[in-house]
Amino acid sequence: MHQASTTTIKQQTFSKQDKDVIAYFFLRLQNTYGIAKMQSQWPDSHTLSLARREFGKSISRLSREQINALFDVVHDERQKGNDKFLFPDIDAILGLQKQNARIASYHKLYIPHQLAPREVKDRRKANIIALDKMRKELNI
Repeated sequence: MHQASTTTIKQQTFSKQDKDVIAYFFLRLQNTYGIAKMQSQWPDSHTLSLARREFGKSISRLSREQINALFDVVHDERQKGNDKFLFPDIDAILGLQKQNARIASYHKLYIPHQLAPREVKDRRKANIIALDKMRKELNI
C-alpha cells in the first residue's frame, strides 16, 4: 500500500504554547456543542487529530482571550437561531475573528502625532504645492 503524498516537504510542527491554544479552542468547542455533536463531526481520535492539524495554524494565532470572545459571539449567534452554528464549524468560527478584525480596522482613529515627522513634512510640502497649483488654475 502506498502512503499518501503531502503537498509540503516538512511536516507542520507546533510549539507547546500553540498546542495549548489549540487544545483550549477544542475544549471550548466541545463545551459549546457537546460530546454528541463533536463525535458526529469527528467520530474518532484520528479524525479529531486531523482537524486539529488542519486548523492548528489559524487557531494558534489567537490568544485565549480572543478564543473566549469568539465563543461568546458563537453563543450569541446560536441563541439568535443562526443555522450556521448548529454543528461545530471551525471555518465559520474562525471567520468570525476575521470579520471582527475587518470591521475594527475600518474604525481606526486617525492620530496625527503617530505619523513619522518626515512623512508629515513630505505630506505638508505636497499639500502646499497642490494648493498653489489649484489657486493658479482658479486664478485666486
